[in-house]
Amino acid sequence: MLNMYSQTVYDLRLWKNNNLFNDTKQCRIILHERGGRLGNRLFMFASAYGLSLRHSCQLYIDRKIIDELQKAFEVDSPICLSKPQLSTFTSIKKIYNHCSYIPNLLYSNKSYSLELSGFWQVHKYFIDHMEQIREQLRFKQSILDRVNNFL
Repeated sequence: MLNMYSQTVYDLRLWKNNNLFNDTKQCRIILHERGGRLGNRLFMFASAYGLSLRHSCQLYIDRKIIDELQKAFEVDSPICLSKPQLSTFTSIKKIYNHCSYIPNLLYSNKSYSLELSGFWQVHKYFIDHMEQIREQLRFKQSILDRVNNFL
C-alpha cells in the first residue's frame, strides 16, 4: 500500500515540476490495463473518455475493457486498441494514480499520449462531460428488466 502511495506522490511531483509533453506528438488517451473491479473500471472509462473530450484527443480503450463493460452496458465502442497498435506508439507517458486529482492533466495541450493506470476515482476528470458519459454507459435492457422485477 505504501508503494502505491509513494508512486502517486512521485507522479504528482513530476507533473508539478516538469513539462511532460512533447510538441511533436498527437494527443491520445490510452486505457489499456484493467485494474480493480467494475467500479474502478467505470471511473477509469469515465476519466479517459472525459479527458479525451476535454482535449479533443483520440481515445483508445483495450478490447477486454470494452467487452467487460458491454456485459452490463450499451457502450458505443470507441476506437478499440489492439496489442499491435499499442506497440506502435512511442513516447507514451504512463500515469499511475491512486485516487488523487492531478490538475495538470486538464491543461490544454494537443501533443501527448497518456496511458491511464491505477485508480482514477476522481470525478473532476469527467465532470464537464457527464451527459456524454451517461450516454456511453446506458444499462442494457436485460439489466433494466431484472431491476424492474424487484421494484
